[in-house]
Amino acid sequence: MAATAFDPTISIVNTLSGGVNSIDRVLVLARGNAQSIAASSLTKQFASRIDAALAKLDQSATTPISEALLHQQSQLISRKDRINDSIGVLNQSFTQIGFLRNHVDYLQEQVTELEAGNITAADFAVDFDNKLRKINQLSSAGAQSFKDAGIYFQKNLIGSLSRSSFSTQTLFAPYNSDGDTLQIDGVYLGTDYYITEDASGDIFKSDTGYAASEDAVGTLTEYSSDHVTATGVTDTVTDLTFTSIDSSDNVNFTLSSGNGSTAISGQLTRGGLGLLDAWLYANFDTSTDSTAITRIKADLDEAESLLLLTEADFLADRATLQSRATVFDTIIGGLQNEILSIAEDIQSDRQATLLAAELEFQVAQFQFSLLASRGNTLVFSLVLSQDSGIQRSTQASSEAVLGATLSVNV
Repeated sequence: MAATAFDPTISIVNTLSGGVNSIDRVLVLARGNAQSIAASSLTKQFASRIDAALAKLDQSATTPISEALLHQQSQLISRKDRINDSIGVLNQSFTQIGFLRNHVDYLQEQVTELEAGNITAADFAVDFDNKLRKINQLSSAGAQSFKDAGIYFQKNLIGSLSRSSFSTQTLFAPYNSDGDTLQIDGVYLGTDYYITEDASGDIFKSDTGYAASEDAVGTLTEYSSDHVTATGVTDTVTDLTFTSIDSSDNVNFTLSSGNGSTAISGQLTRGGLGLLDAWLYANFDTSTDSTAITRIKADLDEAESLLLLTEADFLADRATLQSRATVFDTIIGGLQNEILSIAEDIQSDRQATLLAAELEFQVAQFQFSLLASRGNTLVFSLVLSQDSGIQRSTQASSEAVLGATLSVNV
């Protein structure tokens, strides 16, 4: 009976290493750890590149050229907004002009009724003065908010803040992208007047058109020539005695007895629609002034003409602004397309950079895997070549050390 011999020189180290305990084998078997470290380093390197490409992709796609175009577009949008605000101011004026025309039409109808004897002169005088108050309220309501240089203003093209000059506001609306403007001059469509005394140069002003209610009775107040300093002389319009007025608006009247029954002569200056208090039409009493009805008819016709002319001018201005707004829309749209095109080009470049980095990573992964596979094959070959040289006696001894059962051949 024969048995495989036991080699007493085999140590536990040789047994655990398969009988090979050389340094070169250790290095060969350590290759897997080196591959893991290399793979991790490769992944980190490409991850940083891909993250950088993604970060750029999330950034706004601008260039100095696109920034300049955006600035230009912003300015144009601001100017177009001012055009729209200007159109809004004109639209508010149109609304008020419509109401004003209704009031003038009403007064013209009432004159007809007066001539037909359907209403009395006294009733019409009260109604007429009340309509002056409403006309001024409608004129004041022509104000509309307007934004200029970031600040909001109230623009009223049909009202006036001055009772001495009856001046109005002027609207400057953007006309083109070169900075030119369209000037729209206001027209006072309320009604007011003052009388400059021939002797003293003092001024008489009435508050009939600014009364707080329908029941209020107007007052004529005297001021110094500065239109501001009151002299203390006042008289209600119902106490005044109208004398005469000529075609040049030279007027004569007498103050009440409370003011010494003083006779006044002066020059009348009209503002806005040019309608006067009823007392200056002799309260429509033809027995006092035979020309009263003729004069009020002429004044109402003049007021209507001013309303129609102003409306026509404002319509032309609005049409111009609307056409300019269309031009601005076209320019702004063109700039927007150009900006988007630049942004798309930038984004395309950035997407291409991201895609290239991702593809390079995939290729590198593939090449690394291929090299690792080849390396692993070589490692296995080396280990097997070393293991194939182990003697049977070494194997048997190793198994004996590890507690294996010896194989005995008979």
